[in-house]
Amino acid sequence: MIRKLSITLLFTALLVGTGAPLALAQESFLVSDVRVKGLQRISAGSIFNYLPVKVGDKFDPTESSELIRELYKTGFFKDIELSTEGTAIVISVVEYPSIAQIEFAGNKLIKEESLRDALSGNDFIEGRVFQPNVLEQVKQELKRQYLNQGKYNAQVGTEVTELPRNRVKVKLHVKEGPTAKIKKINIIGNKYFSDKMLLDEFESSDSVPFWKFWGSADQYSKEKVSGDLETLRSFYQNQGFLDFNITSNQVSISPEKDGIFLTVNVNEGERYTVSSFVLNGQLVVPEEELLPYVYIAPGRTYSRRDVDNTVEVIGDRLAEEGYSYAEVVPVPNVNKDDNSVSFSINIKPGRRVYVRRIDVVGNRLTNDEVIRRELRQTEGGAFSPSRVNRSKIRLQRLSFFDEVEIETVPVAGREDQVDLEVVVKERSTGQFLFGLGYSGDDGALIQASISQSNLFGTGNQLNFNVQRSSIVEAVTLQYTNPYYTKSGISRTIGLTGRSIDQARANTSEFITETLGLNVRYLFPINESNSFSLGAGLERIDFQSTFRSVQQVIDFIDENPNNDLFTVNTAFAHDTRDSLLYPTSGNNVRLSLEATVPGSDLEYYRVNLDTSLYYPFTNKAALKLAADIGYGDGYGDTDGLPFFKNYFAGGSRSVRGFEARSLGPRDGSQFDNPFGGSKRVLLNATLLLPVGDGALDKRLQLFLEGGQVFSNEQSIELDEIRFSAGVGFNWISPVGPLSISYSVPLNEEEGDEIEKFQFSVGQLIQ
Repeated sequence: MIRKLSITLLFTALLVGTGAPLALAQESFLVSDVRVKGLQRISAGSIFNYLPVKVGDKFDPTESSELIRELYKTGFFKDIELSTEGTAIVISVVEYPSIAQIEFAGNKLIKEESLRDALSGNDFIEGRVFQPNVLEQVKQELKRQYLNQGKYNAQVGTEVTELPRNRVKVKLHVKEGPTAKIKKINIIGNKYFSDKMLLDEFESSDSVPFWKFWGSADQYSKEKVSGDLETLRSFYQNQGFLDFNITSNQVSISPEKDGIFLTVNVNEGERYTVSSFVLNGQLVVPEEELLPYVYIAPGRTYSRRDVDNTVEVIGDRLAEEGYSYAEVVPVPNVNKDDNSVSFSINIKPGRRVYVRRIDVVGNRLTNDEVIRRELRQTEGGAFSPSRVNRSKIRLQRLSFFDEVEIETVPVAGREDQVDLEVVVKERSTGQFLFGLGYSGDDGALIQASISQSNLFGTGNQLNFNVQRSSIVEAVTLQYTNPYYTKSGISRTIGLTGRSIDQARANTSEFITETLGLNVRYLFPINESNSFSLGAGLERIDFQSTFRSVQQVIDFIDENPNNDLFTVNTAFAHDTRDSLLYPTSGNNVRLSLEATVPGSDLEYYRVNLDTSLYYPFTNKAALKLAADIGYGDGYGDTDGLPFFKNYFAGGSRSVRGFEARSLGPRDGSQFDNPFGGSKRVLLNATLLLPVGDGALDKRLQLFLEGGQVFSNEQSIELDEIRFSAGVGFNWISPVGPLSISYSVPLNEEEGDEIEKFQFSVGQLIQ
């Protein structure tokens, strides 16, 4: 009896160990009911969907293991038991808890959003079932993320806290540790180019200059190294090495896991030259018009960049003719005997595409006409990506819209037609502003303005401005119609009343009161160039003070009240990518301001103002600028009248020197600046985005200089004063803020120095 019982227990244990059901000895039966016990969040209906057996089916108890296995696959349960009660199947389950909350602690290098993305890739997110084995996979994934960033000592710990209703809170503790530094980069196999020349192409570096102590070039990152290898490949192929290959690259780490050694093995191959090229296919544009777009000229060293540029510009040229889906395929024919390569440039223009209709969406306030007149793509015309892009830029420059998108919509049943949908999101164009400001040049400033840049949805502009500082009191009313004519000629009418007390401006003392009316027309020449012509009438009254110098007093005695008929004209060339935050392009303006013969005072001023922007990242730029001004009198007026003199020094010209302090003096006992008829300003500025890279906050590293010369002086370059410093611009919630600290480089005795300068309410570009 004891022996028989032992055999029975052994047999039972074997069945349990192999997952076989205990009811193996039972016979098959028709299932009358299926009951599930222990469910909390999972519905019984969901379970029934996974069960291979349903009510009315014939069930063989030997199928129990398969049934339990299918339920385990759902990932919902950590324990499952199956039994029978007569012809009913009873399934008892214990659910895994759900993830109620996931928290992170200690992560700095990788932001929480990126870490959560890594978790979601493993289906480990809030609301899902918590499984310990998945949590272990998550830990390994996070470690892998940190390894890719060079954090070889990174550790990830977990803390699981049970919550009511079978839920858990998971907290991931990260100890990032130091980033491994690149100790050495070895390139093996290079013959044509030195290690230094090749490593200069890398973003990664094993030696960082001391003045780049804040940089991360020597910190290892898998993504950064991958980018460097692609850069190396492009460098060689742009230098003619068509067969260049990176045979292998190895990354080794020091025993302390704080140093990385990178070895790159290369096979340079031979340098190739271009022997010839031919244009094949359907040349819908005459061949002689396409030839200037081919960069792979015979005799030149092969360059992948030249090939890519050729494909791009020929494609753009075909798109201008409406062939927007043209294929340009350069097929190389390599001759290894003489290391040359010829190209057959195959052109497949495809169908010509036309714009059937242009719809405007989202303009509740702005008239359709205001938007359509800025479009360079026309209805019925050949579809041109460049004209569409230019249309978008013109709409963005209106400043009426927060967002502008132009979407291409295929026309059903027509492969040669598309519709365009111009989608705009309008912004408020009416403003009432009241502000307090301060400038190191003009002192405290109070300003109030009412402006409407899109008056009644017509695109016309109306501005009324009142300004008062310790120097200037002014009222200005201005109205602009940007499309005074249908051809795009704009007209601006302005009325100005202004009083200037030079006694408070750190200059020779006198007071002017001006009332003026002017009109100006702007004639667009093309997308980048314009010409303006204006005329005005001004009444200027002068007053002297007890500190005015004799030459000022004598002038005012002879000319107390003056009626001036003025003309002004300018030629402007502007290709900047933004009017407020430029990072590329240039702006050149040549202007003339003069009074017409017969005015009480006869004079003229000519100005050349230019600024060039060279981007070296997508947001940082180098700015080079110059401003040269010259003025003189003519007719009965001897020299440029003193109230039109140029000044230099201060936050808007040469920082590091007091406002208006450079140049000639009036010779009084106070020796105040008097200004002059000639001015030279020079500037070189490195513009760097600050913080998250938004262009409303930019750091400036600048070198600038300037000087003013009198009527009797000639321009002497060795008299120009220079300064260097650092500045910060911010379009803050209370208005533009500019701060700078600069050091004069060649000051002389008598110069007035002001190293720290700031202003609120004025942006110093």
